[in-house]
Amino acid sequence: MEIDVQRILVPVDFSKHAEAVVAWAAHLAEEHGSEIVLLHVYHLPVEFQQMEGAYLPGDFWNSVKDDAKQQLESLGNRLRAQGLRVTEITREGYPATVIEEEVERRKADMIVIGSRGRTGLKHMLLGSIAERVVQKAPCPVLTVKAHED
Repeated sequence: MEIDVQRILVPVDFSKHAEAVVAWAAHLAEEHGSEIVLLHVYHLPVEFQQMEGAYLPGDFWNSVKDDAKQQLESLGNRLRAQGLRVTEITREGYPATVIEEEVERRKADMIVIGSRGRTGLKHMLLGSIAERVVQKAPCPVLTVKAHED
């Protein structure tokens, strides 16, 4: 059976765990001749938006977006240096929803995403973006597990 993986969507959060996610995606892209689509999603948690007296400078979102674009471009350039095809996308929104939208928009054949391995109360309170992606993804999802320190 031939598995055709033309495009791999790789959501990254720039944490220390993201390196392992990108390494797995690069390995799969080399093996299948796939394009890597790096995606960074930024958002302001609802809890912060509802805080009374919370203030954000006028250029806050531009700064966040510019910083994310620079980090993503740096990561993309490292992958290009390995001979891989890479596209970078930075979007604002709820991560699981944006990932789902980008899978459809980019016609991704696979998602490679990190999972921090939260359990118990932390998992219940914080949830898991990876878990939501696995539940709703229209394509295979490889979760790269990294335990929290």
